[in-house]
Amino acid sequence: MKNIIKGILIAGTLFALPLTAAEARPCSQSDGGGRFGRIERMGMADNLALSPQQREQLQKHRFEQRKSMITLRSKLDMLRIELDEAAFAGKPDMRKIDQIAEKIGNVHTEMTKKRIHSRIQVNNILTDEQKQSVNNQRGMMPMERGPKGMRN
Repeated sequence: MKNIIKGILIAGTLFALPLTAAEARPCSQSDGGGRFGRIERMGMADNLALSPQQREQLQKHRFEQRKSMITLRSKLDMLRIELDEAAFAGKPDMRKIDQIAEKIGNVHTEMTKKRIHSRIQVNNILTDEQKQSVNNQRGMMPMERGPKGMRN
């Protein structure tokens, strides 16, 4: 009976992890481009009258952000594999499973922090008028739905 309950708990945990992982994805773009990525996709970069220096700063920031998010997502994928291995072992070690789950949570936290820091960094590059224009455009966009659309 205990093994059945353990099995159900492990299966439930494994089912829920991919759902929570979707929340850690940066913005609505899988490469982690962040706010400037949205600005580019919306065609607003030209409307913002970005200076060549701003364009260069934003592009450099976008590449750095993408690299860091790729690294974190890879780490997350490796931890998920470790969790699967631990959960499907002959005798699952609940302590090991808990440790891996905690590491997964830490990676999610790091991804969220990087996403917020990225937003702040982009805001620091834009002028007040450009920030206002971005915020006005965002207000006119339909809100995305689903796990990716639930971001700040």
